[in-house]
Amino acid sequence: MSRISYLLVFCIITSFSVPALSQTASRWSSGIDFTKRAAQREKTRWSLTDWLAMKERNRMMDMWLSMNSPSPFEFALEGSYNSLKTEVVDSGTSESFKSYSGVFTAHAQFVGLSAEYENNTEEGLNDLSGLFNLRVLGNSLQNTALTLHYGLRTREMSGATATRLSQQFAQASLQIYITKYFGLDGRYRYFLPITNDQLGDVQGDVSEAGLFIDFKAFRIFGAWYKESQKTKIPAATDDTVTDRTGIRSGLKIFF
Repeated sequence: MSRISYLLVFCIITSFSVPALSQTASRWSSGIDFTKRAAQREKTRWSLTDWLAMKERNRMMDMWLSMNSPSPFEFALEGSYNSLKTEVVDSGTSESFKSYSGVFTAHAQFVGLSAEYENNTEEGLNDLSGLFNLRVLGNSLQNTALTLHYGLRTREMSGATATRLSQQFAQASLQIYITKYFGLDGRYRYFLPITNDQLGDVQGDVSEAGLFIDFKAFRIFGAWYKESQKTKIPAATDDTVTDRTGIRSGLKIFF
């Protein structure tokens, strides 16, 4: 075959191959975007610099939360004036008295401790109580809540029946907000029976119901209460029941 024939064959093959290669390259270039795939890989790329920056952001967020989150500790201080009437049910005699009382409460989330003191010098009584509190409903002292208590009351009595009376007790208290600033509360306390040298067998309970108005961290309250105490000297045939009924009014501060 002459050189002219080889040249004609080469030109024919080239004329068919070049468009095919061009078409294949065009398909690859239009079907796969290498720049876009590289950008996607860059977005998911992990680096030591990114990890250090994330760690620093988390540390700053934890610091901000610790500075702006509410404290888990709550405190309340209460003072009240009590106007009461003491009645010996058996004899039908009654007499009016007044006393002053104070309560300090400290809570850490749903558990807390309280200390109570009542000074009733006119009747010759001084009460000091300590309570352990377990809040089973509610998340703060200024919210609707149901709380269970267990404590000990020590009563110092002077006069004709001078003695010290120490009684354990169980209590349940309920606080309900009717509106954001007004509510109702109540409690029931049951004293476990004991035997005292002067008074004999002693048992009793306390019932209380009241209402309150909150002004931010301050509360004005008023409550009706009744304390009933039953004593029985071994030589006596009948029980002696003493009821103390009155009104408590005062101020409570939350902090």
